[in-house]
Amino acid sequence: MGFKQLEDNRKRKLKVLRLSLKQNCNFSCIYCKPENYSLDVLNIEQFKKLILVSCRLGVNSLRITGGEPLLSPQLDELLYEIKSQRLEESNPVANLQDISLTTNGYLLSKKKANELFKNGLDRITVSLDAIDPDIFSNMIGEENKIIGKEKLFTVLEGIDHAINAGFNPKAGKLKINAVIKKEINDNQIFELVDFAKKRSIEIRFIEYMDVGISNNWQPSDVFFSERIIRLLKKKHRLKEYGRKEGQTANRWYMSDSNSFVSTISSISNPFCSDCNRLRITSDGYAYTCLFSNEGINLNPWLSLPINLHELENKIKSIWEAREDNYSEDRFKVLEKITDKNQKIHPSMSYLGG
Repeated sequence: MGFKQLEDNRKRKLKVLRLSLKQNCNFSCIYCKPENYSLDVLNIEQFKKLILVSCRLGVNSLRITGGEPLLSPQLDELLYEIKSQRLEESNPVANLQDISLTTNGYLLSKKKANELFKNGLDRITVSLDAIDPDIFSNMIGEENKIIGKEKLFTVLEGIDHAINAGFNPKAGKLKINAVIKKEINDNQIFELVDFAKKRSIEIRFIEYMDVGISNNWQPSDVFFSERIIRLLKKKHRLKEYGRKEGQTANRWYMSDSNSFVSTISSISNPFCSDCNRLRITSDGYAYTCLFSNEGINLNPWLSLPINLHELENKIKSIWEAREDNYSEDRFKVLEKITDKNQKIHPSMSYLGG
C-alpha cells in the first residue's frame, strides 16, 4: 500500500507525530514549568483518528507525550488499539515503525512497565536531569528535599523496571533525556553518564530552550553541547556518529561501554532544515514547531462522527503551508522583541516537548 509523501514549503516530509495525551504533570521542572489547569482532553476515538490520518499522510513514527502521559487514563487502551491496527496489513497504522513514550519515570512501576511492553510500546525515554537528590529536587521544582530524594529513587527504580520489562537499552528501547542548565545541574554531567553507562543506556543532553515564558529563559543559562562533549572527552573515548536526517540527536559512541552519548542542540546547532515533526496537543491543536506562538484548532474536524477525508485534508493543508525555522533565526527574532511585542511560546508540557 502506498503512502503520500507530504511535504511543506521547505520540502520537509511529515514523518513524526508527537501526540500529547495530557497537559498536566506531576513534576514542575524549572525548564518546563507546566501550567496545570484543566483542558477538554480529546477522547480515545479522536486520538485514534488523528493517528490514522497522520499515517495516511506518511507518518511512520509516533511519540506519545504530555505533560506526563502516564497520568492519562486513556494510555493503555490507546496503545492496545494501535497494537491491533499495526497487525492489519492494509491499515495505514501498520506503517508505524516506532511508537515511543516520554515520561519523567515517577509512575513507571513494575506493573506499568510490563503493561506498556505488553501493549506494544516500542521505546521509552525517561527525563532525568540529576543524580544528586538536592539538585534533582531543584530541577523538578520540589522544595521539600526529603520528598525530592524519594521521588529520585522512585524514578531510578522506574528505569530498572522498564529494563526488566523488556525495554532493552542496548537495542535502543530505553533512553534518558537530561536538560542541562548552566550553574544549576551542569555538575551532574559525569554522574549522569556514569549512571547510564552502567546500564548501557543512551543518554541525550539537551540544551536549555526558550519554550514557554514562565521559565525566564536567558541565553546565558544555556550550557552548550560542544562544551559537554569537550568535558566528556577528557574521561571517555568518544567516536562521533553524527545526526541522521530528520532526527534531533547528534550521537557519540562510548568505546569504553556499550552505549551512546548524544546532544540535542536546538540553540547552538539548529536542525530546522529537516525537521519532520507535527505536534498535536491533548485538546486538539496542531503545532508545526515547538516554538510556534499559537496552534491551529482541529476540533471542528474532530467532532463525532469524524469525517476522515476532511480531517486528512485539514492536516495536509497545515503541513503544506508550514515554513517554520525559528531556531535558525532565534537570535534575530530575539533582537527585535520588546516588552510590547514579546514572543509568547506555549509551555513545553502543553506542546508535548
